[in-house]
Amino acid sequence: MSKISDGRIAVFGLLAVAVWLYVVLPLGYLSWLSMAEKPTETIAGIGSLGWTAIGATANVAYDLLTAGILWFAGTQIVSARREARINRTLDACNRYDTDPVLDRVTRRLSYALENQKIQPAPDKYRMDIFSIFNYLESIAIGVNRGLYDEAIVRDHMEFIIRDNVEDFVDSGIAQQAGIDIGEKDEELFNTLMALQRRWKPSS
Repeated sequence: MSKISDGRIAVFGLLAVAVWLYVVLPLGYLSWLSMAEKPTETIAGIGSLGWTAIGATANVAYDLLTAGILWFAGTQIVSARREARINRTLDACNRYDTDPVLDRVTRRLSYALENQKIQPAPDKYRMDIFSIFNYLESIAIGVNRGLYDEAIVRDHMEFIIRDNVEDFVDSGIAQQAGIDIGEKDEELFNTLMALQRRWKPSS
């Protein structure tokens, strides 16, 4: 048996609401108008006073259904935005592993650090350091502006950011390569550094 998706349930529900709003209620209202012209007559055994009560109840139901539709539409929009934000965050984080340019940069820097080739000549790796920190800064800016989900970014990137800051900023290699990285406005990658400090465990 095929499973009915949430989207189909929502569509059927909206169709049912539309039939109620634009078919059943108008017919009931027209019946009430006809009775108003002949107050002494009854329809289906219900007098004009009874039909007046039914009309008032229908109006209340109409208002409640309208509010329900607006609530449903609002929750769908919020849910869609939340899903889009999550997907956007995952795509940005996954670039660290899937982007070929970043992959080559991280491999060169890792090799240079492990074999102590970067310490004697940090200038040779200046562009690679810039590349990796430009990417990490873009992630930090996305978090800062609410484009990315910070909890997801932290799960994916906290240790990557920490390791790069320790390897190139705390070690002084970036400064020796002529890259002034810090939290001050005049310093480079200050959004990233502020995010990294915020994530540090309090001592």
